[in-house]
Amino acid sequence: MTLIINIVTPEGIIMASDSRQTERNIKQFTRISTNSAIKLFSLNDRVIVGTAGLAFFADNTGIRKNVSDYIEAFKKDNKLDSLTVDEISTKLQEYINNQYPWEKQLDISAQQLEIEAERNGEKILSLDRRNDSIDFKIKQPSGRIKEGHLNIEPVNLLVSGYNPDGTSETYEISSPGEKIIKRKNNEFGCTWIGQGDVVSRLILGYDSKLFKVPVIKSMGKKTNNDLRNQIRGLEYFIQWSLITLQDAVDLAVFLIKSTSVMQRFADGISMDVGDYQSVGGPIDVVLITKDGIKWINKKEITYSELI
Repeated sequence: MTLIINIVTPEGIIMASDSRQTERNIKQFTRISTNSAIKLFSLNDRVIVGTAGLAFFADNTGIRKNVSDYIEAFKKDNKLDSLTVDEISTKLQEYINNQYPWEKQLDISAQQLEIEAERNGEKILSLDRRNDSIDFKIKQPSGRIKEGHLNIEPVNLLVSGYNPDGTSETYEISSPGEKIIKRKNNEFGCTWIGQGDVVSRLILGYDSKLFKVPVIKSMGKKTNNDLRNQIRGLEYFIQWSLITLQDAVDLAVFLIKSTSVMQRFADGISMDVGDYQSVGGPIDVVLITKDGIKWINKKEITYSELI
């Protein structure tokens, strides 16, 4: 997993990321593969993209690559200097969609589920395809019916920067998924992608798992919407239009460090125990202004004693 923080201020945009990369091995265990991954990339001299979600995938030729390789290839294959943030985001999503054979991967996941069910003496009652996921029902040898959901891990990207006319925009794009505009010009504030539960609790006062609590899930649509509107009052009141660039850097770093430290002590939450420390390593920070891009902190390859 990952944590990318984006803070838009009147003076400029701050993007920050951790450096930890995890992957599932052949036994389907999640392990830390590195603490030195690059997750922030300049697309031109005024737009940055942060990567989260799936870190590696095989393209249509079957060659497995890091997401960073696809970003660099996208930059090489497209002329981006005169494009808006919106146009770049659209092109990048189309490019990743063409490279990531997620439909094939979903079919493979369904086949693996069938193999595991047969091995365990279980009977699959249904496999219902729903766009980029599959709902399943399995009858266990005891007669108990197990229901579940197969999801494809998406590639999540946060694209932020300035247009040629000096206006700023931030987009969140997913493959598979949608392109969502998060902030337009003069809309200051904080956006994040990746493992953002700690950030949500710190800034918003809750995280999205709140709406998975059974009593809330059982609410009617109107009551649920009313609740969502009311709990917005829990959000910390931060005057984003007055925040300085230095304060934005400090806040972004604080949010990433707080997530890493909490993951050190907490093994998920009580209603969903079992998690892994997926945010960590050095923190990269970049500043984007109308005049260009400046790296505030960027890790470098260096020599270190391992033992």
